Amino acid sequence: MAFLKRTQSTPQAVRVDPGRSARIDDCVVDQIDADGPGLALAVAADGTVVHAAGYGLADIGSGRPVEPDTIFHLASGGKQFTALGILMLAEDHKLALDDPVSKHIPLLAGFGPRVTIRQLLHHTSGIRDIYDDDGVEQILARCEQPTNADVVRTCADLGCPMAKRGSQPGQTFSYSNFGYDLLGTVIETVSGQSYHDFFATRVFDRLDMKDTFSIPDRRVDRSATGYAFDDRDELVEAVRSELDNTVGSGSFYTTVSDLCRYDQALRTNSLINAASMQQAFASGRNNDGNPTNYGFGWFLAVQDGMSFADHQGEWNGFRTYISYGLDRPLSIFALSNDPDVDLIEIADVAADAFC
Repeated sequence: MAFLKRTQSTPQAVRVDPGRSARIDDCVVDQIDADGPGLALAVAADGTVVHAAGYGLADIGSGRPVEPDTIFHLASGGKQFTALGILMLAEDHKLALDDPVSKHIPLLAGFGPRVTIRQLLHHTSGIRDIYDDDGVEQILARCEQPTNADVVRTCADLGCPMAKRGSQPGQTFSYSNFGYDLLGTVIETVSGQSYHDFFATRVFDRLDMKDTFSIPDRRVDRSATGYAFDDRDELVEAVRSELDNTVGSGSFYTTVSDLCRYDQALRTNSLINAASMQQAFASGRNNDGNPTNYGFGWFLAVQDGMSFADHQGEWNGFRTYISYGLDRPLSIFALSNDPDVDLIEIADVAADAFC
């Protein structure tokens, strides 16, 4: 299939229907100041980018504006990529979704056979998220800039703890960044590649997503600057986290332009087959059969009679929101470095404008 072509010129805003785009612009300018942290927004409908624009600044100090090709941290919006990688390896018959996690990470044999890859994808594994305060303290006592290997060793040293005494795998939904970092480790172990290289070769290079990557990568230096409010409620550059070197739960940088390319690939089953896509957008279920409304890296919801998958993210001064329509091909990508922006409100206006 033919993907969107990248040009060498300065990225231009796209407003296919000026009247509809004006509704979006009006909403955004109510939140984003021209001389403050900014926002990149893209809307793809029926296989076409109908709106793509930048607002505000990527970096206040230099006055660099946000454009559709500005690089932002994707934060937890990147969990869908981790799920995609697992599904790719499942299609390659290199793993099964119901494999015990310990089959691919032997150090975690303490979890036994009942904690599975599928449960990690659905956040129903019941394991302790060791990124709680006590867990992070113990991780950092072992290494100042931990990687996945350090986190796995810490979990093993702690005896592979469950979230609560008596917790059973599949018993309840509990959102877990640690669980998705374990999936990142599974991808590396099974593929024989680093997490960065796996997605570069299997996804981003194929789709010409030249500004999308997982850390570590030098292109981070070209990204927008993340901003936060300090204790005096003043805007400052966000401080990096000690956990920035872990991968799986949210280690990607990207642009709204690249995400439109990715959206087109998903909608044409160019990366995984239709059966795998159906699994990604199917709700997990607890042991009692109740749905969790979370698929593989996507929350699932219905609004105004329309089914969609979405995910928010927040990390190091970046906020992100992605929405993928399931009843019709309408997707919305919002990436920001403004700590006060309401991305859901903006996405709702964008959806209403192009429904």
